[in-house]
Amino acid sequence: MDQKPIRTETKSPIKPAGLPEDAERINYTLYDISNAVNTTRNLKELYQSIYNSLNKLMPLPNFYIAMYDHQKKTIHFEYFIDEYDDDFPIIETLEEPGCLTGEVLLAGRPLFLKENMLMEWTRKSKIVGTVPKIWLGVPLIIQGKVIGAICVQHYSDPGYFSHRHLEILISVSDQIAVAIERRQILDALEKKEKTLSLIFDQNPDSILITRMDTGVIADANKVFMDLSGLGPNAVLGKTTEEIGMWKDEHEYPAWIARLKEKGSYKNQKAALFLNNKTISALISSKVLDLDGIPHIISIIRDISDQKIFEDGPSQAQMEKTKDGSVENSPKTVLVIEDEDMVRDMAVKALKVFGYKTLDACDGEAGAALFKKHHTSIDAVLLDIIMPKMSGTETFRQLLKINPNVKVIVASGHVTNDDQKKIFTKACAYLEKPYQIMELKQTLESIFK
Repeated sequence: MDQKPIRTETKSPIKPAGLPEDAERINYTLYDISNAVNTTRNLKELYQSIYNSLNKLMPLPNFYIAMYDHQKKTIHFEYFIDEYDDDFPIIETLEEPGCLTGEVLLAGRPLFLKENMLMEWTRKSKIVGTVPKIWLGVPLIIQGKVIGAICVQHYSDPGYFSHRHLEILISVSDQIAVAIERRQILDALEKKEKTLSLIFDQNPDSILITRMDTGVIADANKVFMDLSGLGPNAVLGKTTEEIGMWKDEHEYPAWIARLKEKGSYKNQKAALFLNNKTISALISSKVLDLDGIPHIISIIRDISDQKIFEDGPSQAQMEKTKDGSVENSPKTVLVIEDEDMVRDMAVKALKVFGYKTLDACDGEAGAALFKKHHTSIDAVLLDIIMPKMSGTETFRQLLKINPNVKVIVASGHVTNDDQKKIFTKACAYLEKPYQIMELKQTLESIFK
């Protein structure tokens, strides 16, 4: 993408940063930024390292890194150093540029604004926060796609930056973009591994992974171990037939044949023999490749006690409230979460814990569900970062419908004061990835 700066209020053409000392210092900076991917543990540390490197190259009293989410059309100010402003709120939509950073992101070109032009932009309400005397913004671009921007400004000296500084920022922007993208990929993989591990270990249903060709069990979660009454040494490396899982010896070949034909199936009824007893189960299985070898991942739900619940709870199963009255009407929890695996895990766990559930894959759908069913919804489990409508705006909508709504906020981070203010109205906060028992205990505490 063309890196030619947008010409605004300039009196001379850009001078190249071609001095020998500049070239040497830029090369050192490029090396530092490139190496930072390997020496930092996460994006937060990488952003700090990028700032430290640039600050050595050119003193930056005011600096920020903004990242653009193309899917959600939002700008997140992931890192900032500022003399006056201590909060850079998320920009919820970039359908039309309404700020300086948005102009850089949408144009995909550097922007250099001096004092008189900044005054004009202030009159157009396109400056968020304290108005600077000089401002520079450079896009971060990967293979023609703008992923963010680095911006610098000064509040008192209109001559603090020159076109030479802009040229230096342009010269390091590609390496910064590459470093951030690599760190994002590494962080995303780590997050995915944690999420998958959490789902595997905390899922209320049994999970079994077997080799398709031999039937050997490659992995199983604790719930399966408990259901089978066997330890890992007695399960892993054995076949399902060797541990005597199938009550009918013809069940396993039929199970494999169905999978080979369809690739997957859901809620197939089966009679299993585990822990010296017959178990009625629903099995959902799917074929997947692990290191190029076909495996089967199966979710096994024990439905042996289903008839008891269908016939209604007995007196012993009915809980009593503090005043002695019988409480047998389950609470309803609305789960608003855009990550499918996390949402499914939460819904399954809540049902096992005895709650009714409604669920939505984004804030807009969640707000609509709450509006329709708010009289019967007892609590909401709400993610913060979501498409279509952010968690912050969704929370506002829920409060408009019911100011007393019980909301549990679940997120990996609360990034700005705008979020912090509205989430003070929440009943509880769960940091992702949260444990299933944490969710259970949190709900129990808010329903006391």
